[in-house]
Amino acid sequence: MPQLDSSTFISQIFWLIITFLSLWFVMAWMIIPKIAEIVEERRTKIEDDVQKAERINHQAFEILQKYEKKIAEAKENAAFQIEQRKQQLEAETELKKATLKHTLDEKIAQSSSVLAHERAETIKAVDDVSAQIAELIIAKLDLPQTLKKDENRA
Repeated sequence: MPQLDSSTFISQIFWLIITFLSLWFVMAWMIIPKIAEIVEERRTKIEDDVQKAERINHQAFEILQKYEKKIAEAKENAAFQIEQRKQQLEAETELKKATLKHTLDEKIAQSSSVLAHERAETIKAVDDVSAQIAELIIAKLDLPQTLKKDENRA
């Protein structure tokens, strides 16, 4: 084997050093700077993307806070309007109740006066009929007594 021949060791060591140094120079001056440049670009891009993501996250958080604030304001506004409408409806209901109560009281008063008048007329009519019936009864009862008195006199 030629690699193990001791007379070629110096030549092999020389070419090994030349090859190693040339590869080292190529790597150090060409390949590693390009790799470092690519790594730096990636790092810069990643940092930019992270910063963009943080800005977007911050904007989204601000929008969320505005949204929640508007929702809270809308809820407060709705509750206020509901309360106002409720009070308005209660006032209208009370007014209608009062009007209805007044109307019903008037009708009850009218009906009571009509009933009192009709009751008085009915009682008067009953009294008149009772008096007439009493007169007829008395007349029928007096008729035989009158006949007896007349017969006794005769």
